Amino acid sequence: MNDKLEKTLKELLPYIIITAIIFLLLPLFMGKGENAATYIIQIGAFPLTALGCGFVYKRQKKHNNLILCAVAPLFYAISALLYGMWRTSWITVLVYMVAYLLCGWLGQMLGDIIKPAKGRDAVKSFIKKPSQRAKRVNVEEDRKPDENFVAEDPEENVTLDTSTTSDDIEAILNEIHNRKS
Repeated sequence: MNDKLEKTLKELLPYIIITAIIFLLLPLFMGKGENAATYIIQIGAFPLTALGCGFVYKRQKKHNNLILCAVAPLFYAISALLYGMWRTSWITVLVYMVAYLLCGWLGQMLGDIIKPAKGRDAVKSFIKKPSQRAKRVNVEEDRKPDENFVAEDPEENVTLDTSTTSDDIEAILNEIHNRKS
C-alpha cells in the first residue's frame, strides 16, 4: 500500500508544484484589501490552474485521481491562512474551496471528453482523400482457377526495353487504368 501511495505522489508531483506556486505566490499581488486583482486571481487564475492541471493529468495518465482534485482546495486553504483571506468570511473560503475541487474534477472530465487525433490522423480526419494505392486481393495458392476463367488479353502488345522511360511506364499504366474505368 505504501508503494502505491508513493507512486501516486510521484505522478502528481509536477501538478502539486505548479498548483503550490500559483496558489501560494499569486496572493502576494492581491494586497490586503479587496481589489480587482483579488477577484481576477480568485475567480480567474486559481480555477484555471485547477482545471488545467486536471485536464493535463487526465490526458497524460489516462485515469482520474481524486487526490489531484483536492490539491487546489488544500493550497487555497493554506494561502487563506497565510494571507488573511479568511478574515472576510469563512463561508467564502469554503465556497472557493468547493469550487476549486469541482474545477479539478471538471478538468479531468474534460480530459476524458476531449480527445484530439494525434499527428497525421488529425489531418486525415479533416481531409478524406481516397487511397492512391491499389487494393490488394488475397489469393489462395491451393485453390485452382475456375474452368470458365479467361485471362485478359491486352489490346496491343506492350514491350519494355532499356529505352523505356518512367514517363512511358506511367503512360502505359494510365492507359490500363483508363481501360478499366
